[in-house]
Amino acid sequence: MRLFKLNTTIHKWLSLFVGLQLLIWLGTGLYFNLMDHSKASGNELRVHSHHEGSITGFDLFPIKDITSNAPQEVNLIWVLHQPYYHFVFDKGQHSYQERHSKLFDAVTGKPFNLSEEQVLTLAKNSYSGQGKLTTPVLSQPPFSDHVRQQNPMWQVAVEDENNTTIYLDSITGQVLRHANDDFRLKDLMMKLHFMDYGNSGGFNHWLIIAFAFATLFLSITGVTWLIQQYRSGLLKLGWGTNRQKVAVTFSNENTITDISAVGRSTVLEGLASSHVYLPSGCGGGGTCGKCVFLSSTKLPITLSEQEHLSQEQLKEGYRLGCQHRFSEISSIEVNTDRNIENHELVVVATNFITPFIKEVKFKLKSGKQLAFKAGAYMQFDVPAGMNSLRPDDMPECYEKYWDSYYHGKFSHNGVTRHYSLVNFDEESDELMFNIRWQTAKNGFKAGIGSSYLGSLQVGETITARGPFSDFYATSNKKVSRVFIGAGSGLAPLRSIIFEQLKKHKDKSGLTLIYGARTEDDLLYHNELKSLSEKHKNFSYIPTLSNPSEEWQGHSGYVQKVLLPYMNQKAELHLAEFYLCGPEAMMSEVEKIITDAGIPSNQIFKDKFSR
Repeated sequence: MRLFKLNTTIHKWLSLFVGLQLLIWLGTGLYFNLMDHSKASGNELRVHSHHEGSITGFDLFPIKDITSNAPQEVNLIWVLHQPYYHFVFDKGQHSYQERHSKLFDAVTGKPFNLSEEQVLTLAKNSYSGQGKLTTPVLSQPPFSDHVRQQNPMWQVAVEDENNTTIYLDSITGQVLRHANDDFRLKDLMMKLHFMDYGNSGGFNHWLIIAFAFATLFLSITGVTWLIQQYRSGLLKLGWGTNRQKVAVTFSNENTITDISAVGRSTVLEGLASSHVYLPSGCGGGGTCGKCVFLSSTKLPITLSEQEHLSQEQLKEGYRLGCQHRFSEISSIEVNTDRNIENHELVVVATNFITPFIKEVKFKLKSGKQLAFKAGAYMQFDVPAGMNSLRPDDMPECYEKYWDSYYHGKFSHNGVTRHYSLVNFDEESDELMFNIRWQTAKNGFKAGIGSSYLGSLQVGETITARGPFSDFYATSNKKVSRVFIGAGSGLAPLRSIIFEQLKKHKDKSGLTLIYGARTEDDLLYHNELKSLSEKHKNFSYIPTLSNPSEEWQGHSGYVQKVLLPYMNQKAELHLAEFYLCGPEAMMSEVEKIITDAGIPSNQIFKDKFSR
């Protein structure tokens, strides 16, 4: 199984690598088909002049009397209508390879070197544009406009609209290349197309060979994955829209209902088509591990299920609804309600309580009051439209935190978003949420859900479903509980803590370790301090990653505070741990807890994926 997981990991990374280069090939190939070849050659304003002349009237100096060094070859060339011997002493197979040569006056036999004035004249003779030619510069390789060239060249820049540069042979004055912006763009596209990121000047290099092997390994790992899926029974080809009827037991109500759905749809999708909603924070991506059901049919185990479900659950037949087809099952048991109702919520209050988090309170338009377990969340329907990149009602005291973010609006399609309730059901008749405004930076849009809900005004309405309860305190009243959160991850933790202390009158030990960036980012700080003073069995431990000099509490991330806390409290081996916050934080915290010998069934997580 480890080898298979390694195979799939390699396949995914190779897919990313090969896929990106394929997109580059598609883009550059399209460019090559659409480009103006005349402009892209760089020769749009180039005049091809032939340096020829007649030896009539010239008394040529004998070649044998010029130098005692034997050349590989001697050529008679013309420079500005004057004859010269071009002695080549050493050269490669190609003209761009390193060469050792000299010019000699064919009449006097004396060595000759081009002057700047002569180079400028030669450059002007090759240029038909209106730009002004600047003073020639004798440059050494490498050259960005001629990466293969290994010999010095005269470089003459032209002040024109296309930034033309003329390159001439340093010895003979032969015009070797005209380069301009169109040429340089084509050169960049060639580099991308041939993966010449090391500037070899060609396509026969190690990177393209490595890419060929990567493509081969991609095929091999893909075939291996298909074979494994087939052997595991996960590879099934479904055609058409045949419907499958499944007996669904609702454990909450102890009732059984037949539900029909398209056989090739996932269990999650099939149930949803009949308005039976399994909890899901990732929309069926297999990353949240919430859409659990109990199957009477023995089903293969996927990697996502191995990651999110315990061995005991897998043996009992628990699986994830996003990982299996409706056609694979005959009867299942789910821990959810039928026909989850849509609610129309009305905004009754909204205000920023930290620089980036807005507390938004709703009531049901119907006037009802919902009953739910603390830690529950609701699913909001955000309609398509235009949202603001940043809040329009930002309090003045928080403006400094928003100076670097863009103003303006962006359009979006309709989406669904999940937000945890901050309060418990008997705390008030309101439904309270913390909306962390996902900021827009470097050209990216702001969060669709957060910018929409964060812009709602008192009296406006929105449709929501739920509450869904899949993260809540166990019924064990004697166990100690440790809550660990960061940022807006405090929302469900606050709900559970308040429910335990105020509704259930819990007398067992409760500890909250909460991390934020600055003092201004601490949610409900005074409220939690007051709660810890009133209830001796509740400890509140805030910590800041970027505190001010006046801060007297803990500093650093929650992981830094948790480790010594675990070492000091030996009795925590029986405690339950409730985590909510960024994925990286929860992963590190979970490792600290499990490394302390605490079993995974005492750890409960509310992932930030929703």
